[in-house]
Amino acid sequence: LNRMLQDPELSGVIDWMPHGRSWRITDREEFRAKALPSYFQHTNIASFIRLVNAWGFRRVQFGVDYDSYYHEVRHDSSI
Repeated sequence: LNRMLQDPELSGVIDWMPHGRSWRITDREEFRAKALPSYFQHTNIASFIRLVNAWGFRRVQFGVDYDSYYHEVRHDSSI
């Protein structure tokens, strides 16, 4: 996922939000046709979303970041 987000060929297809705390698929058709086969060997967006959900990413449901995905990182100060 990180390599895909850094791939200049996919700029405008999947991008970090300006604040850098979440990412968004900005062109679903291009993502399905170009990014998924290259990085995940399939073209099923629903499968990709299930996978990122399993990795702990959650979709923003409202506001300016609507439809982007973020991951809560727990910081434990005792470590």
